[in-house]
Amino acid sequence: MKRLLLFMLFLVPVCGFSQPWLTREDTYWFAGTGVDLRNATIGGTVNDVAYDGTFSLGYRNAGFSLIAYYETFTAIRYASLGVNPGFVVRPGKKLIPVADISLSLISRPWKVYPSLAFNARAEYHFDRFFIYLRGENRWRTDYDFYQFSVYGGISFKFGFKE
Repeated sequence: MKRLLLFMLFLVPVCGFSQPWLTREDTYWFAGTGVDLRNATIGGTVNDVAYDGTFSLGYRNAGFSLIAYYETFTAIRYASLGVNPGFVVRPGKKLIPVADISLSLISRPWKVYPSLAFNARAEYHFDRFFIYLRGENRWRTDYDFYQFSVYGGISFKFGFKE
């Protein structure tokens, strides 16, 4: 009896630890917003502290993700519009890594440039929303160099299967 009680006592932490990895919904729509963390806190290489924000609408289905987004950075007269098809590594879990590629257009005054970026995203999911950190390596064709940025944000889920 003592061994059984001791065994059960050791199982309690295992059960508690396994709870954050429960499977959740893996097919849904989401809408979100985020900011470039460096520009929001210490400023960029060519600007003081300023708002550089993103607005996005996306769809997630198991291991596939598709995001349409708009980014605005009025301090340097920059705007970007694009789509991000991506691969979801652990669909349905609380902590989800996502890798995607961004195909976009950069809008500057009087000219539009194509752009390409590679993103790595870490998302932490709650029932109806998730928060994320996203590292982005963008080929800036308007300046012809690679720019690394880190974004943080929140997205709200909707359109669950009934």
